[in-house]
Amino acid sequence: MRRDTVPLLRCPRCLRGGLSAGADSAELLFGPLSCVRCEARYPVSEGVADLSPDHPEPAGLLQRGFELPLVARGYERSIRPLAQAALALRRHDAQSEALVYRSLLGAPPGPVLDLGCGTGLLARKLSREPGFPPVIGMDLSRAMLEEALAQAREHGAAVDLLRAQAPALPFQDGALGAVLHVGGLHLFPSIDTLLREVHRVLAPGGRYVASTYLPPRLRAGQWLQASAGLYPRTEDTLQRALKAAGFRGFERLLLPPFILVKAVN
Repeated sequence: MRRDTVPLLRCPRCLRGGLSAGADSAELLFGPLSCVRCEARYPVSEGVADLSPDHPEPAGLLQRGFELPLVARGYERSIRPLAQAALALRRHDAQSEALVYRSLLGAPPGPVLDLGCGTGLLARKLSREPGFPPVIGMDLSRAMLEEALAQAREHGAAVDLLRAQAPALPFQDGALGAVLHVGGLHLFPSIDTLLREVHRVLAPGGRYVASTYLPPRLRAGQWLQASAGLYPRTEDTLQRALKAAGFRGFERLLLPPFILVKAVN
């Protein structure tokens, strides 16, 4: 983790204090981060800051699967493309997908958060673009973050990695220039708190770019997905929720059954 990233962070325990690092080096590999207000301490290991050390292990079947090292290692090459193909009934071009998200992000005025970054596929691509702001990847899965760290080192990508639990976002108000949230909205039973948090941490003019998939038409399919802990939403529902959270300038791109949305802070 780059030392310059630490002032962007906020203590997830007291929700008020900033975090400080004891080491003076430009890159923090080990040692705790400490809250300047409540004195809570958060471990840093191999440059990955754990801002959710007391959070219980995931209970859902899908989230438990993400904690398996075997799943993390095979996620980019097999699991992710197979899941997309199963939903869309065709394979997606990963390079074209990355270009679409990059276009929607525009010119971020500050650091970019890849929320639910998984193994950091898109975070790595963004971080290697000349002149692009610093990229921070956040996920709850330890296994995914360990794989993200290994992949970032292998590809020479400078990505700061955080373990934290959404919907609360461990960042100061207005600290970020953009939030990218790929394929994660359907994991939340309610998105209202999450969107308010994203709005809070974005600087004026910052963009929120997210993707999810549309609900199946058959009621049986909806019931099966809810049983699996998946909550897809319609375009109208997403637009209303973003407006209620304070966003403006809603735009969407339909790639059935996927929907990509962009909103401005």
